[in-house]
Amino acid sequence: MFYENDIVIKQKLIGDLNKYLMSQKQVAEFLGMSRSNLSSVVSTDKLRPLYVFDHSSSRKMALFYKKDVELYSKNRRTRKRNK
Repeated sequence: MFYENDIVIKQKLIGDLNKYLMSQKQVAEFLGMSRSNLSSVVSTDKLRPLYVFDHSSSRKMALFYKKDVELYSKNRRTRKRNK
C-alpha cells in the first residue's frame, strides 16, 4: 500500500543515507585506497561495515557509518605521523 507522503519519506531516507552512510566505493575514495585494500582493512576488523547486503554472495555490498570511517581515517593519519 502506498501513501501520499511516500515521496517525502523517500527524500528523507535518501538525505539521511547521504548524511550518515558511505558505500564501499566512497570509503575507498575518502581513504585514498583501492577497494581491495579496503577489503583487507575490513577483513582484519580495523573498520567494520554497519550493514552488508547479500552476505552469502561473493558480490556483497557494504554500507559504512560515516563517523566510523572518519575516526578510522583520523587514527590512520595519527599512526602514520607517529612512525
